[in-house]
Amino acid sequence: MSPMLDIAIVEHHNLVRRGLVDLVSEASDGPLLRVVSVVAEPWQLDPAAPAPDVIILGPSPVAEKDLPDTVAELAPRGRILVVSDFTGAPRVAGALRAGAYGCVSRRVDDEELLLAVRTVARGGLHVSPGLAPKLHAELGQSTTASLPALARRERETLGWLASGLTHGQIARRMDLTEATVSTYVKRIKNKLNVGNKADLTRKAIELGLLHDGAA
Repeated sequence: MSPMLDIAIVEHHNLVRRGLVDLVSEASDGPLLRVVSVVAEPWQLDPAAPAPDVIILGPSPVAEKDLPDTVAELAPRGRILVVSDFTGAPRVAGALRAGAYGCVSRRVDDEELLLAVRTVARGGLHVSPGLAPKLHAELGQSTTASLPALARRERETLGWLASGLTHGQIARRMDLTEATVSTYVKRIKNKLNVGNKADLTRKAIELGLLHDGAA
């Protein structure tokens, strides 16, 4: 029997909130999704309730200016998937740095939203293709100067890993053996003092190392 994933929905717009509930509740592919909480604002979540697997957060336009703070406050209570067009000052990278595991556009289709929910539930990171130009522009403003400890090939490996490639795919792209790539990844984790893929991806985003065209 497929595992059940508990989903909390925080969405300010009533019609969108209803649509998210229907979409999540009726999803049939992969692990079953169960909506355990539906509220309009983050403060309405029950702090005594068990932590859900994913919190879908759709902030209001007014609340978007405080998005990083909201994400940071909610992060200990579950993995957060932000649904927003990021039209204001808050940025995609800012939400990820604050602790979000995913950012998708409000124009995302049903299939990708469900994919994002399941990716986040597994502890992975998902950024909507529609937000890629925004994220790419933000990465262009970043610098790798703060990490002189990473060798050039290690930085390249980190970028491809954060872009979603497996060790085997990275090995083929960089013309290396898979064992060498695994060694690079181990060194990177030790140097950055991180232990999982989500934290590695956040670090790559922060340093502007994420590659385009990873497919």
